[in-house]
Amino acid sequence: MIEPLDADDTRATAEGLAALGIDVVQGAGVWQVRALGGRVPGGRSVFVRESGTSLRFLMALAALGERPSRFDGSPRLRERPVQELARALVQLGGRVVLGDSPGGLPVEVGGGLLLGGGVVLPAGRSSQFASALLLIGSRLPTGLDLTLEPPVVSLPYVDLSEQVLLSFGAEVTRLDRYRWHVEPGVYPGREVRIEGDHSSASCFFLAAALLGGSVRVEGLDPNSRQPDARLGRILGDLGCAVRVGADWIEVEGSGTIPRFEVDLCDAPDLAPTLAVLALFAEGPCLLRGIAHLRLKESDRIAVLARNLEILGRPARVGEGTLEIGNPHKPPRGAGRIFTASDHRIAMAFAVAGLRIDGIVVDDARCVAKSNPGFWDQFARLEGTSSA
Repeated sequence: MIEPLDADDTRATAEGLAALGIDVVQGAGVWQVRALGGRVPGGRSVFVRESGTSLRFLMALAALGERPSRFDGSPRLRERPVQELARALVQLGGRVVLGDSPGGLPVEVGGGLLLGGGVVLPAGRSSQFASALLLIGSRLPTGLDLTLEPPVVSLPYVDLSEQVLLSFGAEVTRLDRYRWHVEPGVYPGREVRIEGDHSSASCFFLAAALLGGSVRVEGLDPNSRQPDARLGRILGDLGCAVRVGADWIEVEGSGTIPRFEVDLCDAPDLAPTLAVLALFAEGPCLLRGIAHLRLKESDRIAVLARNLEILGRPARVGEGTLEIGNPHKPPRGAGRIFTASDHRIAMAFAVAGLRIDGIVVDDARCVAKSNPGFWDQFARLEGTSSA
């Protein structure tokens, strides 16, 4: 992998692979995964920190293991679900023993005979269960027939997993919107250049919209299939100018934010960015399709509402919605932002501090989960405003 993201989550994945017996050699700007021809030795304990993605993907891989592996994580990760994935792996012939935490940790996986076949997977709480199964589908002796049971959240992330498999030469057939068939087989390794992260970039585009200046983020694919790439379209609809090049996107805002409503069922990681945008909107705003945000690094809906209230904007949590009420007065400063150690909360509300004096983020380090360089990048926003 060329230009991989070096962050807490990706390091948790690399450490997990090593614990399963698969070496990851990490060099400057290049990581190399040294596979064993499809073998997964397993047999060790894996602590995946706060990373739900690492846990779910590594669980599926460990189900192929010759010996059982044990997974655990942070207190918050113990609250995040893996039960749907565990049931699917057992249905495919694997061995999974769930723990007694609300999320199912610690969990022991592997040492069974994972054969493959058909599975119907509930997909209303996370798309990562589906991606995890697709990623091991070609290593199942009878392949994989995967059907997602609606409601389905974050479907574009499953589409991305399909795209990655196809790029490696795996035989993946999309039968309809919620059904895939993966043929058993092997495919060679290849060199992969990791594209820029639209989720992290969203905060810098937020700054342009709020301050009335322009921000260009380089290393982004304007045609990316990442769900959060849709932010440019959202900001364009709200009056921002959005310009693109071969590998960059630039947003220019006016500092004026009209009221808006957005369904984020397919792009939940944009919720913190858009909630902060709504903090400064001229009228009430609504974020819909976000019930699954309760199962993120924090109960993200509740944490967003709490911080909006701290800064003086009324907010009400509904069934899968966040309603941001009419502004009664300008947002107030000197607010201590409660992040619940959630990286996306910290990054989004830090940008609010460019327009409101006195904002303090209670856990600055939590951004290392996805963007360790955030604060250095944030410092470069000085001068963004054209005022």
